[in-house]
Amino acid sequence: MAGKRKKQIVFLEPYPEVMVYKIARLLKKKGYETISIRLLESKGQSLEFYKDAFDKIISFNLRFFKIKLNNMLPILISTSKNLKNIFKAATRSLRLKPYIIICRGGPSWPCALTIKLFKKIPIIYFPYDIRSQVESTKVLKKRGTPKFDIRAERFCFENADGVMYKGAPEEINFLEGDALGYDIKLPPAILNFLPYCSKDFIIHINKNKLSTKDNKKRSKERQIHIVNVDSVGKVGLMSMAYVYDDFLQIIRNRIHIHTYSRPNVSTWGEFLAMFKEDSEFTRKYREVITSPYFHLHPPLDPKELIPEISKYEWGLAPSGFVSKDKKEQTELKFATGNKIAAYLEAGIPVLSEAKQEFQNSLITENRTGLVYDLESIKHIRKAIEKADYEKFVKNILKYRKGKYSMEKNFPRLIKFLEKAVNNRKAANKGITR
Repeated sequence: MAGKRKKQIVFLEPYPEVMVYKIARLLKKKGYETISIRLLESKGQSLEFYKDAFDKIISFNLRFFKIKLNNMLPILISTSKNLKNIFKAATRSLRLKPYIIICRGGPSWPCALTIKLFKKIPIIYFPYDIRSQVESTKVLKKRGTPKFDIRAERFCFENADGVMYKGAPEEINFLEGDALGYDIKLPPAILNFLPYCSKDFIIHINKNKLSTKDNKKRSKERQIHIVNVDSVGKVGLMSMAYVYDDFLQIIRNRIHIHTYSRPNVSTWGEFLAMFKEDSEFTRKYREVITSPYFHLHPPLDPKELIPEISKYEWGLAPSGFVSKDKKEQTELKFATGNKIAAYLEAGIPVLSEAKQEFQNSLITENRTGLVYDLESIKHIRKAIEKADYEKFVKNILKYRKGKYSMEKNFPRLIKFLEKAVNNRKAANKGITR
């Protein structure tokens, strides 16, 4: 591409995600110009880290608010105070010459607005977590998802030039239902692309485990250290109750649990404030929080996190929402996240909760970890002690550089982007969106 203007790929996100970083980093290496446009203020994340993947970063720095009637006044006040930065970010955005725009949800309404405003530019809709898959509008209402965003999700599926998704391959066949409606007409360019491992993150197996040091000091019982990594928004710790339910069983097995939570739109201090003495969360999980087996760690940049967690023996992947409503469990069957890639990049086997059927199929078929349920976690120490740990590690070494490698799967992404671009070019000659 020397001597020519680089093809500009723009990523529109509410806040940055590691999976998008990995994709952008590879595109940048391949000679594309990569631009990140962020809508929300990302207080808990380092801007410096993301510069490796993006040539330009444009931040609107909007404060996070749930869009509902009683939030309208705070939203207007916050926006008015930030007008200068919004105008500057908008001006920089409008000067761009995108070859293609990749819009990551949720929410979906910024993606829908982008499709409406930029009708001649190829646009990819990347819902990330397909929330409407729960089928029930009742469930979505309980979660605080506004109706207009559900309508926006359907609009994006039907009007984007391409749709990429990160769950099970069959996930895209289960969109229709009470929430999104029926007869959804998807674009011809569809890509199933998982949160794979990246060469930039993969490290050598760490044989200097924390448990090895512990076991030299203590002779009565084998010390085991498990790690959990996640990201959190401003929804409050009670939304993470399912994680701490698992933590409770782990500490009762006299196993150490280390957790690293990365705030998305809040600071670490704001996150810690949720642990205040009189909170509902603290009252419910006091046994966990006060246990010598529970270790809460400050967040790290994604690349710093991988060598840090490599000193633990296992990575925990709890299930997500737990509900009696079967429709609410649909998304768990198909979902997977970047934390699995993080554990494999660190060279540690995964402990995955049973409701995540697709994720568990990846783990069991490639023998990279164990699956537990609400009953078996009560006896997790026995399962861990019986496991062939070295065999799991050998399988991880093969899997993370083979089938689960971002680099190995990357040509599929390039073909998908080109197909979406060609579809938009053809549409521009006739009927546009």
